Amino acid sequence: MHTALPSLLSHPLLLLLSLAALLWALTRRPWQLLRRNALQNAWLGAMVLVALLWTLRATLVGGLVIQLLGATLMVTLFGLPLALLSLFVVDVVSLFGLEYLAGHGWAQFDWPSLWVRYVWLALLPALISAALQAMMRRLLPRHPFVFILGHGYFTAGLAALGASAAEAGWRHLTAPGLPWSIADTLTAAVILAFGEAFLTGMLVAIFVVYRPQWVVTFRDEEYLDR
Repeated sequence: MHTALPSLLSHPLLLLLSLAALLWALTRRPWQLLRRNALQNAWLGAMVLVALLWTLRATLVGGLVIQLLGATLMVTLFGLPLALLSLFVVDVVSLFGLEYLAGHGWAQFDWPSLWVRYVWLALLPALISAALQAMMRRLLPRHPFVFILGHGYFTAGLAALGASAAEAGWRHLTAPGLPWSIADTLTAAVILAFGEAFLTGMLVAIFVVYRPQWVVTFRDEEYLDR
């Protein structure tokens, strides 16, 4: 859930947060995971899916935009470092798609929106997802059903809700006088959270049952050999 406002697109804090996250992810060298042949196809497919999610969006009255994130799915499948790098690639690809659909030329591309979109659609929900999943691994029993519910449904919903609420608060602090209220944004956030939880949970359940080798955070020796 986001909006394109000129006063927000130039905010330097978003740029610094994005660059710091990408630098950290690069130091982890997560691309080594892609040496697994079974994971390469899953990674490419997930990139295409999330790029489509970021290109398809619903615009409400007043310009409020709602779109599915896919950040929790990427974290669950590939871990946080690779998810952060992959989501930035998705950000760039989806921006090209949106600008092309709008009929804009190269000079008209809204390049600063890369950092706005990356922080609210990728970085923050990915960090929330990684934190929640680490907490679940520590506190909850290791069972496939617990993994699917926790890492798929609950984490996706809470991450989307938390990121949307944080964005709404930040937006109203930095850009007063918006045409929608905080209540409107929170209502949209709840709708987004339900959709995100359903999509991510369904895909995680399918992958854990039929393609567990695609889910890096799901280890057979932890969840099955008990």
